[in-house]
Amino acid sequence: MLGKLLITSLAVMGAANAQRNPCSATSTTVESQADLDALQSCTTLAGDLVLGTNLVIATINGIRTIRGDLIAANCVDLQQLTAPELSSIEGKFNMTSLTVLNQLNFNSLRSVGEIYWQTLPALSNLGLAAQVTQAARVTITDTILESLSGINLVTTQRFNINNNRYLKEVKVQLTNITDSLAIEFNSPSVEASFPNLTWANNATFRSCGSVELPSLAVVNGSLGFFENTIETLSAPKLTAVGTGTEGGDITFANNDALVNVSMPQLQTIFGTLQFVNDSNVKEITGFPELSVVHGSIDISGDFENATFPSIRDIRGGFNLQTTAEFDCSEEFDRYEGSIVKGKYVCEGVVTNPGTEGTDPTKNGGSGSNKKSSAGKFTVNKSFAALPALALFAAFVL
Repeated sequence: MLGKLLITSLAVMGAANAQRNPCSATSTTVESQADLDALQSCTTLAGDLVLGTNLVIATINGIRTIRGDLIAANCVDLQQLTAPELSSIEGKFNMTSLTVLNQLNFNSLRSVGEIYWQTLPALSNLGLAAQVTQAARVTITDTILESLSGINLVTTQRFNINNNRYLKEVKVQLTNITDSLAIEFNSPSVEASFPNLTWANNATFRSCGSVELPSLAVVNGSLGFFENTIETLSAPKLTAVGTGTEGGDITFANNDALVNVSMPQLQTIFGTLQFVNDSNVKEITGFPELSVVHGSIDISGDFENATFPSIRDIRGGFNLQTTAEFDCSEEFDRYEGSIVKGKYVCEGVVTNPGTEGTDPTKNGGSGSNKKSSAGKFTVNKSFAALPALALFAAFVL
């Protein structure tokens, strides 16, 4: 009996000591620098560290690893946040609505479970001297950052950079992105460069000044370019977009400065290829190896020339509508129902070119889906039975 009592007493004492040990707490909220200093003997903090709303200048000394989250939310007076020895945050690094935070000093930080930074309108520099090379997810939105220097990941699940109006460059050494990549609504001149990216699940570029994807070989989901100011887009190693089970589109929409698109090795699109309202695209000739489109080819605008020399199978529809004179050719009309399995529309001199599902209206009357004149739309002669109009794949992100 005495032995059992002793064991029970020791267990109770151990639990009490664990509760008094600040390093092992599930969550710790600090309201002052004194509260932070009380943790400096904790090389590892087992739970979350939450910064209270009264902090103005906060320094996290001593701690090298936080096994939970580091949270600073709605700390409206917080101006500086420093953690000189912190190298790992295993949970989320969450900074939200820190309206006067202007200095961040995390000179040892290399690994983070998730970066989530939102509404930091005074933060212009990341202060990550050691560079974060590991993070499963990154979301940075509504800051005045000019660059992402200090974040240099190799792989990640999600990388979302949006609404950072002074951001000039996004250059990251990522090789693959397993969920989604989104660069949207930053500075209209932002340079988005992913020199080592070979594989992505979904990728969206919106309102960018340039996009560089020299190594991209496969997109497992969809790839979209919207409202960018880029003139030339090249994906020289891209071979496939989408999968047989999930589909996958390529979309170019409202890119007013876009002139040329080149994807010379692209062979298969499991969804739709779409060009819509890209007013300076006069030729769609950058898909010489495209042979199979599981969805549709949907191109509308002001283009004068289009070629798909290797096309052999379009399993959805084919929609080509342009304001320019365009020779669809009676030969292509005969291929309707062979290469193109869905609805076939090809029309030039259209007043308001529309996307798939809209009927073309011509100057002087409705369209006939037959030939107009002038511009060229051609296919490889070896596919003499293939509808040349089935050469454009509509892609919707």
